[in-house]
Amino acid sequence: MADARQDGAVLPPDPEPRIRRAPIPDDAVLVVRGDDLQLDTARSQAEAFRRRFPVWQRWGLSAYYARSEDEINDLAEDQLERFPLLVVLTIERLIEAGFEIVPTFRTPHVTIAFDGDLDKGLAVLVELAADTRPNPYHESEPG
Repeated sequence: MADARQDGAVLPPDPEPRIRRAPIPDDAVLVVRGDDLQLDTARSQAEAFRRRFPVWQRWGLSAYYARSEDEINDLAEDQLERFPLLVVLTIERLIEAGFEIVPTFRTPHVTIAFDGDLDKGLAVLVELAADTRPNPYHESEPG
């Protein structure tokens, strides 16, 4: 099954996401996700990822690595401006909880990947999301 992008284009399934050869830098200690804290949104994203990359056999959520508050701020303004909230997680805690942080697509993008039960994985992510903050660069859509 193919997924539709936000612009309506249909994406055919690929066997695996594009994994960068270069690893995540050693001094990258944080992962930042744009979020709305709705489990249905995260579930939908993880399911779409799995449909898009069926051979990989993992659930996946997009995020970005960061090394500092300045980099978080840059991500909030540029890559994550459409999200009202930012969730900042430590790479160390994610790995300890059984998640993989995979360098995918263009730097500094990463995929938070996991297998097993989707709802259990999402519940653990919620527990790890101790640092949730408003995105100061998010502008509400005119209503």
